[in-house]
Amino acid sequence: MRLPVPGALRNINSYLLKGQDGWAVIDAGPNLPGCREKWETAMEDLGIQFSDIKQILITHGHIDHVGLAGWLQEQTGAAVFMSETEYRNAFYPEETEQAGSLFFREGMLSLGITAKEIEKLTAIVKFITEIAEPWPQVQFLQNNSLQMGDRTWEVVLTTGHTNAHVCLFNREEGLLLSGDQILPTISTVIRFPTTADDNPLGQYLESITRLAQLKPSRIMPAHGEPFNDMDARIEQLFHHHQERLQIIMDCLSGEPCSVRTVVNQLFGAELDEFNLFLATGEVTAHLLMLHSQGKAQVSQDPSTGLYMFSLA
Repeated sequence: MRLPVPGALRNINSYLLKGQDGWAVIDAGPNLPGCREKWETAMEDLGIQFSDIKQILITHGHIDHVGLAGWLQEQTGAAVFMSETEYRNAFYPEETEQAGSLFFREGMLSLGITAKEIEKLTAIVKFITEIAEPWPQVQFLQNNSLQMGDRTWEVVLTTGHTNAHVCLFNREEGLLLSGDQILPTISTVIRFPTTADDNPLGQYLESITRLAQLKPSRIMPAHGEPFNDMDARIEQLFHHHQERLQIIMDCLSGEPCSVRTVVNQLFGAELDEFNLFLATGEVTAHLLMLHSQGKAQVSQDPSTGLYMFSLA
């Protein structure tokens, strides 16, 4: 079932798995206008009741996946499953790390985003990350496998997009429910780094390499159409990130420069606040990957607090 989301993604795929003892849902979708009505229409189209849904699994804590989990649980009485890390990041974020906190402001300032831009950005980020009530009562995933819709699914935890993103793999049929970890036509957003020693892009590439080793025959993503050739898609993603790493390295010299300097070189200086946020996260993740490879050096200017990068 496709649920509408704003922006270029347009839709999120929510998967409904039919089983002898009831239905299971993968990702509830966002709490946005029209989405609850989409669920009501889906129940009519399938000829089932909300009470026929017995399980809801949320792949990760982003608003477009978890936003309707509490509402859908109220309608169905179903158990909701998440990884504990994703639940706590979504529903009980550390107060010091919330959008608009001192941690957030100082972090954005250190990457070259100005105080005025941060003020506008805070309102946007709060809106797109605020989880709607009611909150679901969640059972944390404890085992390496889960029975849903008459299939046994291996629980595969991945990182890079978020800290504990859940993918599900059915070995008998080679089915992979990949969430946002691997998408057919766009590159997955890499999570914002939290320290100078963080390497979310490296984590992401390691995770999709592990997914490739499962040898799935059919990949069902959270955005876009299902696809079959995992190896080809992963090759494209590695090529894409390698190109980005080279382009970003070409922006560096022996003289230290800020993240914002690189962002402006690559994307121009006229980005709106949200696209500036996305571009800054992408550039920082790639710079830290270069740092982890020994190709770039990172330091923090004691007078400005800016993180500075240069060629190693």
